[in-house]
Amino acid sequence: MGKKNPQNKKKKKQTKKKIKDNYSFKEMDTTVEGFTDMQSLYTVSKQLGYRNQQLDEAFKQFDEAKRKYKTYKIVPDRFNDFFAKKGWIAYESLSFDLMENCVKLAEAGKPKEAEEALIEHFTDRERISFLIIRLKNVKEFRSRTPLLLNALEDHFNGRYHASVPLFLMLIDGFVNDVEQIGFFADKVKLDVWDTIAAHSSGLVAIQKIFNKSRRKTTNEEISLPYRNGILHGRDLGYANVQVSVKTLSTLLALGDWAIEINKGKKDVDKEYVPPTPEKTIEQIASSLEGLTQNQRQKEYLQIWKPRDITVGEDIPEKGDLSDYEDGMPERAVMQLFDYITVRNYGKLAMMLELNRKYNSVKKMAGNLREVFEGKKLVDYKLVNVYDNASAVSEIETELIFEREEDGKQVTDHRTFRLVYQDEDNNPIPRGFKQAEWKVAFDFHNIEYINFL
Repeated sequence: MGKKNPQNKKKKKQTKKKIKDNYSFKEMDTTVEGFTDMQSLYTVSKQLGYRNQQLDEAFKQFDEAKRKYKTYKIVPDRFNDFFAKKGWIAYESLSFDLMENCVKLAEAGKPKEAEEALIEHFTDRERISFLIIRLKNVKEFRSRTPLLLNALEDHFNGRYHASVPLFLMLIDGFVNDVEQIGFFADKVKLDVWDTIAAHSSGLVAIQKIFNKSRRKTTNEEISLPYRNGILHGRDLGYANVQVSVKTLSTLLALGDWAIEINKGKKDVDKEYVPPTPEKTIEQIASSLEGLTQNQRQKEYLQIWKPRDITVGEDIPEKGDLSDYEDGMPERAVMQLFDYITVRNYGKLAMMLELNRKYNSVKKMAGNLREVFEGKKLVDYKLVNVYDNASAVSEIETELIFEREEDGKQVTDHRTFRLVYQDEDNNPIPRGFKQAEWKVAFDFHNIEYINFL
């Protein structure tokens, strides 16, 4: 028999990697597998007479965590499978519950209802406020904040003829500042190692859709933000809610993309290598300790109740710090105002929850100095205090700012959201252990206060 020619062999089709194949998921898979093995050993031990109450509770929590993880692992891929071609992609900061619900609707043959849920989400100002703050805290985007605020006002008020072009401009310029090449350029590289937003099924796929050539002028309503057709005046039927929400969603996904790049993930191609047995045991032991801590936190959650506070009766509208109970969110807000009044921007920066994740305290202090330049806080008071959750409170305030150049004043009503966090920036129930109240608030729009 003659020798087989290797060139005649059919090339094996390479399987595209899914989001579930990301490094972080592989790492978690190993931990889950090790935990499952240990659970099996403990089951045998119980049959031989050994029982440990803490381990019983830990493995009970593990079963629930394992179930949730299996769902979390597959949802981003399923979401992109169903919706990327329609202009939606999964990304880190997009609500997981929203993505899971949309996948369930699509699997049930209700894709229209799923898109309606997405549209509702991205036309609700409060629901996306956190995502907007994350985006504005990315250094390459910060100078675009005034344009973003204008685009959002147009978007939330149904002026889609104005919001869509602005979102597209923000997308292109933002990517250009990060990569020195625009989002819609053919050679732009958008995939980033170990990410959801910048996976090949995410931003990479959606860029190709948005960048589709549009050579014919048409008045027909479109549902996808074709950049060339819109900005070159060919797709005249672009001014609708579907196009606006999809450009906004893509802009927010690019915020997550830029954050991952700034973490040093660009040009990384690291394959996952399973840890040694010793390292696996160490990781499992750490996880067991974490599950025990979670149980203790649950106990605090069960006994926690929101306070019923009337400002002016239970606590003063404005007083000394000693007038407010130590460890309470209203005391933290009053401390915040003290720092603003005396222009201690370093201490102020250390109290900001979101900003500390993406900026150094020194850099954030410099940003705050620019925000408050030319204006000073001359008076303030508390209006309402709401305990929304064991680790979250919202405090309504009334602030009076004065412009230094002419003494004009403006009254500014603001609500501050505070999160009780431990040393690792994790939210915890108040009273569980020593922690601090961090302010999840973006001060940048104070820069644009209008002194009439």
